[in-house]
Amino acid sequence: MKGLIMAGGEGTRLRPLTCGKPKPMIDVMGKPVMEYIIELMKNAGISDIAVTLMYMPHIITEYFGDGKRFGVNLTYFVEQTPLGTAGSVKNAEAFLDEPFIIVSGDCLTDIDLNAAMDFHKNKNAEATLVLTSVRNPLEYGIVVTDDSGRIVRFLEKPSWSEVFSDTANTGIYVLNPSVLDRIPPHEQYDFSKDLYPKMLSDDAALYGYVAKGYWCDIGDIAAYRRCHFDILDQKVNVNTNAVSKDRIMTGENTVIEPNTLITPPCYIGSGAVIRSGAKILPYSVIGENCRISEGASVKKSVMQRNIYIGKSAQVRGSILADGAYLGAHSTVLENSVVGEKTHIGEMCEIRNNIKIWPEKNIENETTVSANLIWGDNFSRRLFGDNGVTGEINVDVTPEFATRMGASFGASNKNSKLSISGGGGALDMIRSALISGMLSSGVRVFDLGTVTLPVSRRAIPFYGLDGGIHISLYEGGNETRLSITFLDKKGIDISRDAERKIEGLFMREDFMRCEPSEIQKVTTLYDYNLYYMREILNEINAKLKMNICIEGNNKAAELISELGATVSPTGGKGTITAIIDDHAERLVLVDELGRTISGEKYSALASYIAIKSGSKTVAAPLSGSAAIDAIANKLGASVVRCKTGKACMMSCMQEHNPVQFRLMYDAVYALAKICSVLSAEGVMLSDLTSEIPEIHIVEKEVLCETGKKGSVIRSIATKYGKNGEKIELEEGVKIINDKGWVLVIPHGEKPICRVISEGKNEEFANELCDIYIKEVEKLSE
Repeated sequence: MKGLIMAGGEGTRLRPLTCGKPKPMIDVMGKPVMEYIIELMKNAGISDIAVTLMYMPHIITEYFGDGKRFGVNLTYFVEQTPLGTAGSVKNAEAFLDEPFIIVSGDCLTDIDLNAAMDFHKNKNAEATLVLTSVRNPLEYGIVVTDDSGRIVRFLEKPSWSEVFSDTANTGIYVLNPSVLDRIPPHEQYDFSKDLYPKMLSDDAALYGYVAKGYWCDIGDIAAYRRCHFDILDQKVNVNTNAVSKDRIMTGENTVIEPNTLITPPCYIGSGAVIRSGAKILPYSVIGENCRISEGASVKKSVMQRNIYIGKSAQVRGSILADGAYLGAHSTVLENSVVGEKTHIGEMCEIRNNIKIWPEKNIENETTVSANLIWGDNFSRRLFGDNGVTGEINVDVTPEFATRMGASFGASNKNSKLSISGGGGALDMIRSALISGMLSSGVRVFDLGTVTLPVSRRAIPFYGLDGGIHISLYEGGNETRLSITFLDKKGIDISRDAERKIEGLFMREDFMRCEPSEIQKVTTLYDYNLYYMREILNEINAKLKMNICIEGNNKAAELISELGATVSPTGGKGTITAIIDDHAERLVLVDELGRTISGEKYSALASYIAIKSGSKTVAAPLSGSAAIDAIANKLGASVVRCKTGKACMMSCMQEHNPVQFRLMYDAVYALAKICSVLSAEGVMLSDLTSEIPEIHIVEKEVLCETGKKGSVIRSIATKYGKNGEKIELEEGVKIINDKGWVLVIPHGEKPICRVISEGKNEEFANELCDIYIKEVEKLSE
């Protein structure tokens, strides 16, 4: 069997470590990581190896040559244009005339390749994906197999709510040459996104082999650091060419002077010099030919080759690239990365989470508190459930907002974007966001201090490509800022769009425009009038009812103009409408004093939307079955969607725009509901009585982030065998004769949400508690 190493990656998420070199050439304890893969293949009896290349191929070919000095034969295939993972292998088709195994050149693994190849042969498979269990499946493709190992489902890089297994695709594949016939030539074509889904739909012999052993995809800075620590902990079986004694690994010709402190586990590479009084503390990796001066200390850090650490300098939890220089009495603090050949002077401080690009010169006594020119993708996630939130001038500073605006502009090149909201302290953040957007070259349209629903309508009205809305909201005992990002339809941007902005923000890898390309801000302050007139034109009816409105003056103006009597206080015979700070959410109190909010309001909105002419309504997977009952009664259907706000908005916009406005535009919703009541000659209390009783319970349970995938998989497996209906669209939903329960991993916190609905409150709580205990047991 032949081998193939995919080595075309640039490694943008590993910058600044990979600047000027392809990712497979990144150093791991004195060797390029690709060298470990060649050794793995050689030990498995594979000597004929193809290597696919694209980014800076000469660096790889010059180092490895024809492979003879590594005991193998290497043949290179260079992509002239990006062909994707499968397309790059298709490019090597002439070489692959027998079954072959593919390994990514930027992973570290000791997986038994012979066992994978035997599995492939025994199953008579056309393609075998080597799988492994991972603690955090978000960055990998998830794969589910049946009892025979045949693949039945997979999902590429899911969110936590979509996780249904912790079995991930390692990118190691055993393929028959016939697979290459399925790949179109000279086209960009991927294994996970294109080839394997097509093979699955064709019912091809597609198998998954769950491998034992170690595997680490060195895809980012955290993984790079972790794989070194795993070698020190002997979690992976690789040959570093170092001698290990008492968990202290040393290369050839090392010099360790007297009165030094060396604490295991640690690695000291060939030719390194540790001067008297220096401290090499646990989980330190000192690369080849490094110099650690008197009194200096290194802890939980990775240092590549030819690095100088000056007297009494300290490195804590960081990474220093080839040729870096750290002056005397300087400090590099946790989670920082110092690029190749960067010179840091004496008595400097590099603060936490700083990324310094290669060949920078930092003068003496300088404190570096921001990334220098270029950054890398940290683990921090900017977006939460409600956009970007935080405390003004603490979490969200003008500098942060400028960078946020520039990132949004860079993700929407040559576009027209709006800005809305503001007032008081918000104006400072608003100005910073505008500056950032302008710096990226986009056109900015200022809608003024309108509400969020008005901004949502204005964006498509003016033909804009998206926008930002800022507002304040009460979060616990403090007032916090909320930044909402909108797409061209006026709905919240998708998670994919959020990831793109996060990547740009963290890496800062976007170009500022030329000064001549910066345009003036266009003001569009009159849309409020269009918004109000649009609603009046649509309703076009006289409302004969008493309404008390709390929280929005414009709603009172609108309802008065439609003929209703606006009362200062609620009471018997009066409808009370409560509108939230964003003018998105509406809570009603009917004439009998019954509150309509949450799921009950969603059911009412579905009723009004169907009555307005549509035969389809949308509801999240966590939505009440009452919506289905209402739809059935009115001859309509329900489309279920994921529970995320952007997903719900998109689904409603597609299937029922009126329902979208009823759910996310409180002023419009109030007018629309009142018009339906008037047209049908009924009271709100009559409709309230028509809505079935809803008993939904939602609770949270602690679940370690690394165990979420296995918890969801175990629940789905256990209860699926009990004959209960299982849905895996988002988390796992179990439906039985008592009701349903939905278990969803939280996207940010180490918890799972457990949502249940029953025929009564007792059944709902019983279902919820059963699955909370199940999650607790499985996550122990």
